[in-house]
Amino acid sequence: MLDTNVERGHFRGHGATYFPVKELGNFLASLQAYPLQRTELTLKSPGVIAISVFPADGVGHLFVQIEVADDVEARDLTRVRLRTDYSRLSGFANQLSLMAKGEITEIFLEEDKTLAG
Repeated sequence: MLDTNVERGHFRGHGATYFPVKELGNFLASLQAYPLQRTELTLKSPGVIAISVFPADGVGHLFVQIEVADDVEARDLTRVRLRTDYSRLSGFANQLSLMAKGEITEIFLEEDKTLAG
């Protein structure tokens, strides 16, 4: 199960869901590609959690956007967009893989403040 808490400034959100193993595996493999093979990669659970990765500019910076809601019927959701790079994205993918195997229980993805604009 992916249990997600997002926080940025005064905005906070939570969502939890299960992703099919194949879907998660495909997403993880796509995250490891350099450069990204598609303009946007998305791992999405209807109405609860969506993780998207897409280019921020033409020089290798990326956005990771995470949307979470408490449940499928929720009217409100929390969305954060973090500006990052391939190195941090690779670390995130590795951590997500370890979490899927049950080897770790938390992942932190922090925005690279030098890239934030």
